[in-house]
Amino acid sequence: MTTANVRKRPGTAAKPTGRVRSREDPEVRRKSLIQATMRSIAKYGYSGTTVDSICAEAQVSRGMINHHFTSKDELLRQSYKELCDEWAFHTQQMVMSTYSDPEERLRALIRVSFGPTLFKPDYLGIWVGYWSVIGKSPALRRLHRETYNYDRELYQKLFEEAGKQRGREINARRATILLIGVIDGLWLEWGLDPKGFTPKEAEDACLDFLSMMLA
Repeated sequence: MTTANVRKRPGTAAKPTGRVRSREDPEVRRKSLIQATMRSIAKYGYSGTTVDSICAEAQVSRGMINHHFTSKDELLRQSYKELCDEWAFHTQQMVMSTYSDPEERLRALIRVSFGPTLFKPDYLGIWVGYWSVIGKSPALRRLHRETYNYDRELYQKLFEEAGKQRGREINARRATILLIGVIDGLWLEWGLDPKGFTPKEAEDACLDFLSMMLA
């Protein structure tokens, strides 16, 4: 998910106006409701998330949701989109802007996937909650496909570049499908039982898998 920061020049004071407040408040409120929806899904699952549970998390009345969203389904869709945007920011954008070598980018994508920002019970609970209903919702399935395709295209390009760098041909599409599948599988398994293995073990397993595919 994305945010916009407004900076002021040093030595100048911001001059709040009613016009600026009226522009910003709806966006802030929508963001708050979206985050409350995610917290509700993490606590109660997708099916257990109701308008009342979202209102309780956001500490607002039902009328506030009706004012900012046409329906509960729209709020759930916007929350999933926010979740996908957050994932893209922490993985694709951060990694691609920090590293230039394709192999290091692949390793960094694995590390961030199992790092403390993303690999934690509440966050995985939100994903698992949405994954449980994606097959039944065309709108969520479309958002999921967009996110997966973007990830797949990125990983595939990095595998192709890594192969050229090593002077060997790699089946980049197959390697991509395998690696993403392993990461997703470990996410799901850890979400079901966090005591099964540590985040470091999951990270090391994927790094070893990557090394074998690049060898």
